[in-house]
Amino acid sequence: MINFHDAQYIISCPSLEFRPKDKYPEVVFLGRSNVGKSTLINALCSQKVAFASKSAGKTQYLNYFLIDKSFYLVDSPGYGFTSYGNRLDESFSDMMESYFHNPCLKGAVILFDARREKLNEDDEMLLRFLKEDKVPFLIVFTKSDVANQSELAKAKRLAESLSSDGIYFSSKGKKLDPVRSAIAKLLG
Repeated sequence: MINFHDAQYIISCPSLEFRPKDKYPEVVFLGRSNVGKSTLINALCSQKVAFASKSAGKTQYLNYFLIDKSFYLVDSPGYGFTSYGNRLDESFSDMMESYFHNPCLKGAVILFDARREKLNEDDEMLLRFLKEDKVPFLIVFTKSDVANQSELAKAKRLAESLSSDGIYFSSKGKKLDPVRSAIAKLLG
């Protein structure tokens, strides 16, 4: 079993070419700005390793965290609206398009807000990139503690439409074991 408590920040990189030179496998966290990527990473690691901000768009680089001295968990910038301007999509897609060709990449964890009803154009583009590059992914629905039953049912249908079960995460209820197990499965 992976010891997620053994987590260490390594480096922030503007692109794949600056990643750490070792060949540890990688799992990347993806999602819209302010969806809770850093919050989930901190919860998984039981410590504050990733910076969680109240304003969207603070993460602008690929942030590498070495987990259990066996793999990198990579926190990517969010996409969509940010407090630094309306869109960072062009720089995000350029950064991520090259990143998805990374031979160390074993899979992606895509975070969606459980209260959202459907995918937008940015979400669909991200999923297209992952499918074209044959990157396995799992879906985690964040903020499930504030979603009502109708929203959770819609989230479940969305996950099923993407051929995924969907894992529900709440920073209050935590439910981390399913996420940890799914990440271990991505790593093989």
